Amino acid sequence: MAAGLRRALRRARRGAWYVLAVGLVLMALVAGITSQLLPLVERHPDRVAGWLGERAGRPVAFDRLETAWTRRGPLLRLDGLRIGEGANAIPIGEAEVLVAQYAGLLPGRSFTELRLRGLELALERDADGRWQVRGLPGEAQSGGDPFAALEGLGELQVIDGVLVVDAPGLGLDARLDEVDLRLRVDGDRVRAAARAWMVPDASPLDITAELDRDSGDARAWLALRHADLSAWTDLRAGGIAPLAGRGRVDAWAELRGHRVRAVTVRGELGGLRLQGGSAGTRRDVELGDVALDARWAMVDGGWRLDARRLRLGAGDDAQ
Repeated sequence: MAAGLRRALRRARRGAWYVLAVGLVLMALVAGITSQLLPLVERHPDRVAGWLGERAGRPVAFDRLETAWTRRGPLLRLDGLRIGEGANAIPIGEAEVLVAQYAGLLPGRSFTELRLRGLELALERDADGRWQVRGLPGEAQSGGDPFAALEGLGELQVIDGVLVVDAPGLGLDARLDEVDLRLRVDGDRVRAAARAWMVPDASPLDITAELDRDSGDARAWLALRHADLSAWTDLRAGGIAPLAGRGRVDAWAELRGHRVRAVTVRGELGGLRLQGGSAGTRRDVELGDVALDARWAMVDGGWRLDARRLRLGAGDDAQ
């Protein structure tokens, strides 16, 4: 019986390899045929607009269409892209739409990706402590929901974008001139991942976030995996700016109703040096090696800071 089972397993493995091989051949054949048909697609922009409109759930128009073939599938370059019609039309301008014919077969992935270059976004905190995103396409036409215009368009990618962080109540005003963002709106859920630099090619900040559009509840993770704080000296919060320090820093933020309710920070940095004070009275402070594991959370009557681990210099950890 054991020998029969082994033979059955060998036949099943061979069958699986045959199916995989045939599938790869068919995919390559489809890719070859599709790449040859792209010039024909350019001659029928009305059909492309109709197909995009079906996916977006609203009319789509553009002024010019160019096509190209990539390893991930056909790429449509669109000039003067507009989504919707009449006074409610959303002007996008120059954009690229990637038809990800292979990745779209995977669970949770989209067949289309909308790419925008140089988009400037703002992350703002108002006087009531509510965080909001500004600058997404169609914000003026979406009735206060900055993500409404992105439903049905698949995944939004921002390449070489700009992110401005404005939180006067926290004394935070920063501009990141190089940001790559991937964002997807799926019903009430918004998922985003980004990588941002304050200095090109130095100490990138990784960000992932998930937001419930109805409640405004969200979770976000931020990380400087290979932190070099000398690249972040323009980031000043509450009058304090980093001057030097190397290591790793991770932070987790929890939001309720668009307001931060808790922040957890873990990090280990060597040679940490900070600068505090205002112009003319600034002072540098050497902290040396720092290890931190702390949580800052809202409680009745204010905020509470708990530090499970805190080490400054060569001292022992404080528990």
